[in-house]
Amino acid sequence: MKKNLLILIGVCIAFFSLAQPPQSNSVSNGNLFNNQGTTTLVLDSAQLQLLDKDQIPAADDVDQLNESEVRQQNNFKKEADVYKARKVALKSNSRSRSASDVDEVQLQHSVTILKGLAQTPSEQIEANVLYYDQGNYNADRAPELNEALRLNPNHPEGLKLKVANSLVTGDTLTVWNTLNKMKSLRLIPDAMTCYAIDLVKSVPENTTLITHGTLDTYSAFQEQVALRRNSIDIISLDLLQSQQYRALLLKKGYSIPVQPTVDVTYLGDFIRINPATKFAFSMTIPREYLFQFEQDIVPNGLVFLYPNTLDEAQVLLNNERFLDSFSYLDCGEEPDETISPLRQNYMPMILTVETLSADKSKEKRSKIENKKYKIRPKK
Repeated sequence: MKKNLLILIGVCIAFFSLAQPPQSNSVSNGNLFNNQGTTTLVLDSAQLQLLDKDQIPAADDVDQLNESEVRQQNNFKKEADVYKARKVALKSNSRSRSASDVDEVQLQHSVTILKGLAQTPSEQIEANVLYYDQGNYNADRAPELNEALRLNPNHPEGLKLKVANSLVTGDTLTVWNTLNKMKSLRLIPDAMTCYAIDLVKSVPENTTLITHGTLDTYSAFQEQVALRRNSIDIISLDLLQSQQYRALLLKKGYSIPVQPTVDVTYLGDFIRINPATKFAFSMTIPREYLFQFEQDIVPNGLVFLYPNTLDEAQVLLNNERFLDSFSYLDCGEEPDETISPLRQNYMPMILTVETLSADKSKEKRSKIENKKYKIRPKK
């Protein structure tokens, strides 16, 4: 039995990790949620970049700008683009959420320059948002973020970072209110909500869910509250870059590794020094983080449970129940291209049922194939 599960888990890790949607930290003017309004969507290798059209002067405005002002605006845009490109490259790293010391210095230099170059309201907003973003959720930089949101209360990236700042300080009421505002502005698609409901339902009572980026963390938190799952905790690898967040988790009773870098080793150390805690790993976590646990994890809906205390019969029963009850993102709208890859994270559950089920009847095979069809990429 144990041998069968180990083989299955190895296959699942290899499979689902090839099908992950882009994982993101905060990249200003980047947004993992749909946006309605004056924005242009540009897909890159790490996330959707939202370039605010207000930052591009209209033709009539350009005529009235003197040469010095035009040059300063061009310099601001170039420096902002450099910053964003560096962030995109760093956040596509599948082994670490943290930048190197050299990268941190370069990024901080960029945001300092941007604050000096910012002249127009839209530039001031972007400079302040980027300044907070570069702090890796350092709540001491909240005044700059608040100033950006004063100038534009509906700024998509500003609202996303406001959620992050509220999470790291433990201000759950502001988290809830801001997420609801984002939903009302249609910055969070219905498909993401469907996925988050399935994700939270996958987590057993008295278990800590480990998430990776903003994509799963924010929606999972919202559904945790909506579903009244008070017995589970959600911990974001991304937010663990914040010293305030680490302090908050210490108060909750978790032990925290001392190393500043949040990477594969950090996750291993975090799990090791909290031996009494049961964990569930979101399937948005890159496989590089999970190889170290593959001898003792098991698929359970949209998570891997650690440590695995279930026998084969219970593993099968749990996943059969999820197989029948999950949405597969089939919730009334076709997910956009940033969300639709999440369908593939249902595959480990399906493979688990297919592998462990003693029922090989035509009806059972048809049911499993139907679920596989549901998660195939739509052309």
